[in-house]
Amino acid sequence: MSINKNNIADFITFLYRKKKGQDPPAQLTEGWKALSNDEIAEQLSGLFHSWGLSDEDKRSEINAFFKDTLFAPKPQQPAPRVVPVAVPSSGPSYSTAPPLLMPQRKKRRWPFFALGALLLILAYLGYRYLAYSSMQYLYTITDNVLVRDEHSEVVARMDLYKVDGAVPSYQKLKAVDKEIYYRSIDNTNNQYPFRKVLLKDGGFLSYLFKGSKDIGYVNTNYVVDNVKEFDLYQTAFKEVKNNRAENADLKALYRKIIIGSMSQDGNLENKYIALHTSGIPRAAADATYGIIKQPIKENVQYLIIAGLSDGFYYRFEGDIKNNDYTAPQQVMVIGEDKAAKPLNGAYRFMNRDGKIILYDCATNTPTYYEAKKDANGRISSFEYKAPTLLEQILEPEPADTTQQP
Repeated sequence: MSINKNNIADFITFLYRKKKGQDPPAQLTEGWKALSNDEIAEQLSGLFHSWGLSDEDKRSEINAFFKDTLFAPKPQQPAPRVVPVAVPSSGPSYSTAPPLLMPQRKKRRWPFFALGALLLILAYLGYRYLAYSSMQYLYTITDNVLVRDEHSEVVARMDLYKVDGAVPSYQKLKAVDKEIYYRSIDNTNNQYPFRKVLLKDGGFLSYLFKGSKDIGYVNTNYVVDNVKEFDLYQTAFKEVKNNRAENADLKALYRKIIIGSMSQDGNLENKYIALHTSGIPRAAADATYGIIKQPIKENVQYLIIAGLSDGFYYRFEGDIKNNDYTAPQQVMVIGEDKAAKPLNGAYRFMNRDGKIILYDCATNTPTYYEAKKDANGRISSFEYKAPTLLEQILEPEPADTTQQP
């Protein structure tokens, strides 16, 4: 059994109820019903991919839908109610002539109609004002998040830290409603989840008479509606933003995991990621990196290692699909004497012979401490590995700037 034109509307309703607990808007289901069977298959694949779901997850959802629809009890239709029809009498009918009355002057009723219309207008304005006053801000979690208009043209951008340029930059924008709009941004017809935002907030009257040019759409994957969470993002990455390469490489996926993990420990609320690039040669900064990103499940689950402003190094782990994050754990360093202690100081990471080692920023030299994985394959510590006689004589080879998992 497959999803086709005959059951796509029911399937979309099934998914929407499962995710949001309510029926989808009519225009959403009508849009899916207008597609051909081939287009439906293609769009569903794109939809599940945008959620980070695999083909197996997609099949599970389809099977659950058919199980729900095929085996759910059908509602009983009530029997139609029979309304008896009065049979007219066959005898003659008589009518009583109304009594003669003095003609009365008709009363003017227009004030009552005007009052009713005024009350309706006031009720409408009150409804719109409540909608306006309850609008929530959406905050970006990364830089250069594009805001598009009805025609998918870029009209603004969102950044953690405001950027001056030709395209207007915002850190927060008001959401018009709480709906999710699936839209395409190119000619591939891939659908992505968007929130509708207000680009121009000039007060209630501006909102009331807003036009299409005042409305934009921003991808839900890059925004949050919690100002405290936004503050965490701004604080945690305030040093990263000054390093172009590290900032560009730290995609929203990694930022979500770092913040999701840090939010589990209130003691880290005001800490930020330290890159330790000041005071080291430019060549050393380019040949090393300050953040390790180890994939556990591609595009879903990662282990991130970075130093914080308290001088210690931490492991941040999370699963963005299930919104499941673990509290940060300190990275340990195992010395030549096999004693373990928390890694503390000014270090960066570099690759040597396919392994990740520590680079000492205080002495501007590579160390002989190599990343060590635990029984689950996750990097947990850096362990001292004595250099060979050849390594003691020869200088270390230039660092490989590509991170190793």
